[in-house]
Amino acid sequence: MTKDIMGEGKINEIEVGQAAPDFVARDLSGKEVRLSDLIAGSKALLVFYRGGWCPFCNQQLAAITADYPKFKALGAIVVFVSGEEVENGRDLLQRLRLPFILLSDTSFKSIDLYGVRYTEVPEALKAKGIFQLPKPSAFVIDSKGIVRHRYVGKNASDRPKNGDLLGAIQDADKPMAGRA
Repeated sequence: MTKDIMGEGKINEIEVGQAAPDFVARDLSGKEVRLSDLIAGSKALLVFYRGGWCPFCNQQLAAITADYPKFKALGAIVVFVSGEEVENGRDLLQRLRLPFILLSDTSFKSIDLYGVRYTEVPEALKAKGIFQLPKPSAFVIDSKGIVRHRYVGKNASDRPKNGDLLGAIQDADKPMAGRA
């Protein structure tokens, strides 16, 4: 357990070299899907985002959409997860014409498994009815299901650069330092 840099609580954080926790969330049709089934044997980029209402999230979604052919060329499956309802994801998908998988996890189980839940939500968001949020974060998972890259933003606008994510995906199936 490590101290949560966003608040006063303690959380379990997934580290590079650990097995990527598997979880079930809902796809945009409302059907429950398992992460391991979506990415089975492939490299993956797993991104947790705050929601379609967040301008920083929308910028990140648009940037990854622009580079999606590069992610796909590297054999990566791209999955975005939020705590919003399925309907919000459908609206976002249509509005931004997103080419990748969006999942809804209103239970926040996947967000907690990866240790990326804000422990304190700003009052301004609470006033809008938002009481729980994932931290903006990204995990690159290799084809064996091991986390090879981890980025957890320090604030709402702190996001990984696509170039760094693409580099991590390119290197994902290379042997890790200190491992055979």
